[in-house]
Amino acid sequence: MIRGVAILACLVAGLLLVAPATAGPLRTAIADSAAFDVANPDAAFARTRSAGATMVRLVVYWRNVAPARRPADWDATDPRAEGYNWKSLDRGIESAVAHGLDPILVLQVAPQWAEGPGAGNDGTVRPDPVDYGQFARAAAERYSGTFNANWNNPDPYAEVHLLPRIRNWQAWNEPNRDYFLMPQYENGRMVSAHHYRAMVNRFARAVHAANPTNLVIAGGLAPLGRPGKPGPMPFMRAFLSAPVEFDVWSHHPYTSGGPTHSASSPNDAALGDLPEMNATLRAAVRSGRVIRSGSVGFWVTEFSWDTRPPDPEGLPMTLHSRWVSEALYRMWRNGVSVVTWFKLRDDPIRETHYQSGLWTVGWKAKRSLTAFRFPVVAFAGRRGVEVWGRTPAGVRGRVVVEIKTGRSWRQLGRLTTDRYGIFRNTYRTPVRRGYVRARLGSQASLPFSLTPVRDRFVNPFGCGGVIPC
Repeated sequence: MIRGVAILACLVAGLLLVAPATAGPLRTAIADSAAFDVANPDAAFARTRSAGATMVRLVVYWRNVAPARRPADWDATDPRAEGYNWKSLDRGIESAVAHGLDPILVLQVAPQWAEGPGAGNDGTVRPDPVDYGQFARAAAERYSGTFNANWNNPDPYAEVHLLPRIRNWQAWNEPNRDYFLMPQYENGRMVSAHHYRAMVNRFARAVHAANPTNLVIAGGLAPLGRPGKPGPMPFMRAFLSAPVEFDVWSHHPYTSGGPTHSASSPNDAALGDLPEMNATLRAAVRSGRVIRSGSVGFWVTEFSWDTRPPDPEGLPMTLHSRWVSEALYRMWRNGVSVVTWFKLRDDPIRETHYQSGLWTVGWKAKRSLTAFRFPVVAFAGRRGVEVWGRTPAGVRGRVVVEIKTGRSWRQLGRLTTDRYGIFRNTYRTPVRRGYVRARLGSQASLPFSLTPVRDRFVNPFGCGGVIPC
């Protein structure tokens, strides 16, 4: 019944712009290990910033940083401990921060000595919560803003090299997928959510011990359940069935349809189901089961659709760009304050099924880059044309809103953004067909058609790599 109400709400909302009870920010981020985990990620981070993003999601492979064997009498909470190798991570973090980006670090993939018994991918089998918390403490201390990277230089006059402060810490990735965490079930009973809760509690205590203002991000759930892996909603409810410490809940609402599309199963959570997920989170907060020092955030730490071209099963470019802008609006309206787009640049289709980049393999900008950078939506309703948008990078400013019904554009009005770069208004006009756009100085959004677009089925990842086209 709850899912039915959520679907109806999304359908009714299809033509209306409704602000959340407390309008908040909409920050955008990019996640792309293929682009960022390279010897020199400067160019990739520069493009990320040019896409209007102010955040970047970086994967920290615990197994790669920690020693292959745990040394005797080893203090794993000390970032200076023998065996830790932080060089590659230091380089990536410093480059990201130098380009004005606020990193989200997701810590995953345990070393073999921190795994429990059982079968599964390397680094995923029963990661020890205590060991995980100790590694998180070492990482949070290293990136506290006060750690000197030259601590072991014997020269007493050596330059002090302080590493950046990282505030955003995500505990694992898609823990409801057997690809990332095993086991999911034992004797027909879900065990993964309870093990993940233990991991998050140890992780949170460690990260908050380093700095109480750090943000601990839990969840990051895959949107669909399958045989052998639970859907996000039952996993979330099990996870929240006992006290757990975190500051932000996150989800990965990859969707087999448009921005208002709901998953077919009540156990799953696509874009259209975010209100239900947010309601579940708020109920847990009210019950006192979420231990936190302030308000609890709701983020999306992965999301995208593939484009056609290059993916023959992706979305056509024009529809893709429309859905990108509208998805950002829908997520913001449903209480999401950070949205992370998956892929800066397409992977070669012969290698993987990830062609959701804002740039092509050859670094040619796609139409959707503008939609992501300067999202604007407009819907014709009974009261007129309702417009919502966010400026690039969420900067404050005064935007010009324009409408086109024939060959030329005419001004609808001027709007001053809020402190988050968000603007919205209803314009009294009988126009029901045409296009709306916004301009901020010399920058213009894409035209957004007032003609509604019907929902349609689409595999968000299309084909490519091991998935035949």
